[in-house]
Amino acid sequence: MTGRPAEVGRLSSFTPLPLRIPTVAKIKLATIVAVAETAFLAALLAWQAFRLAPAIRHDPSNLALLISEALPVALVLVRRPAQVLSQSAVDWFTAYGAAVAPILLTPGGHALVDPRVCGAMMVLGLLINLYGKVCLNRSFGLLAANRGVQRSGPYRVVRHPIYAGNALTQIGFILGNPTGFNLALCLAGMTLQVIRLQAEEKLLGEDPVYAEYKAKVPYRLAPGVY
Repeated sequence: MTGRPAEVGRLSSFTPLPLRIPTVAKIKLATIVAVAETAFLAALLAWQAFRLAPAIRHDPSNLALLISEALPVALVLVRRPAQVLSQSAVDWFTAYGAAVAPILLTPGGHALVDPRVCGAMMVLGLLINLYGKVCLNRSFGLLAANRGVQRSGPYRVVRHPIYAGNALTQIGFILGNPTGFNLALCLAGMTLQVIRLQAEEKLLGEDPVYAEYKAKVPYRLAPGVY
């Protein structure tokens, strides 16, 4: 009886080794997300290229919309692993929904303003988009995740310059192709994009580096507006 309590004491002080399952699960989730995003974006891009081809021949500025949506495919392939990745079903839905909406935009209708103005807006939006993605580099992703906080280039002006560039390109396209279908898609896509960026900020808000950055750059998409 005297040796048993000592044995129990030794057992109770024993600390089990950490299980490998969570790490393996995390790696599998990251792999699944990467493959799913790449296949999803590539398929939608091919479909959009097919649908926009006639409009691009008629007005080359429509190519800006296609290029804007093509960049994520390349960036997903070379991005760095996420430190934290959202597993919320709502975040997944809004991220993929926001990506699908602009790809479904279809040429049609009669331009509301001079087509050259529409083209200029689309190209300017594309340039902002490009600048943001070049600065973001390997930290790009569809789902809310933390791959490091970017604070250079256009990120010194607004916290989500890529979304701002996307919105400007889409508005330019809508003004040149004002159909009810396109307007509904644009509104739906932008609404999902706002929900998406809010999900990103909620996740990134847990990082003190992002909290400091957010205090220095108060606007999300447009200086002085939002």
